[in-house]
Amino acid sequence: MGAISDFQSKMESAKGFARLARYEVMLFPPKKFVDTMRGQGFDVFDYSNGLSMMCDSITMPGKDLQTAAVKHGQELERQQVESHVYEGTITASFYLEQNLQAKTFFEAWQNLAVSNGTNSVNYYNDYVGSIKIYQLGVEEIMETQNSPFDGDNYTGKTELVQEGHPMRHEKVLRTNTRESHQAKPLRVYGIEVTEVFPATVGQIEYAYASVNEIARIPIEFQYKSWRTMDGSSGIFK
Repeated sequence: MGAISDFQSKMESAKGFARLARYEVMLFPPKKFVDTMRGQGFDVFDYSNGLSMMCDSITMPGKDLQTAAVKHGQELERQQVESHVYEGTITASFYLEQNLQAKTFFEAWQNLAVSNGTNSVNYYNDYVGSIKIYQLGVEEIMETQNSPFDGDNYTGKTELVQEGHPMRHEKVLRTNTRESHQAKPLRVYGIEVTEVFPATVGQIEYAYASVNEIARIPIEFQYKSWRTMDGSSGIFK
């Protein structure tokens, strides 16, 4: 019973299981990209915020420890850590606007790495940015009182209020307010992925059978490493 009780206590502290549909993504393109697009009258930061909300799916990357066999004398062989690596790419999918602006955004980012016209490769620091991926936790419930100007005559004052059957003329003294409950997502865990760039801007699959389906574009990001952040404060662990 002790182990079960400890588990239940930890689950209550964690406020349940993590949900895959509760996440937040923030894109931070490279400075040169921001400056170039701003010169063309395009606000990259403002669009990146909107693009983050258009992220239909994304993978949070993992980490591997590389080991090698070590044997001393007659002892049994053991695996000993030699280094660590951040495996794979980050696969994401984004909803597309009617003018495919998201596709244009990632293509322009790619052009910083290799110019379409000259096919020349540019400096690494000019085309790498970063991404923050957050796990969102259970929602915090906030209780608020409605404004007296909300159109429903909630004055916030103590008044005689009609209750029960209107023919009985029963009135009670009650504070004329109303409580509302609002849900607020909380960042409970996060990672910052460094030296990121869109290595692959994927294909768009068109089909007449998908008449009511929103178009998406798959993106594969290459990166160097990632580190864990405290979800609420953003401080690195």
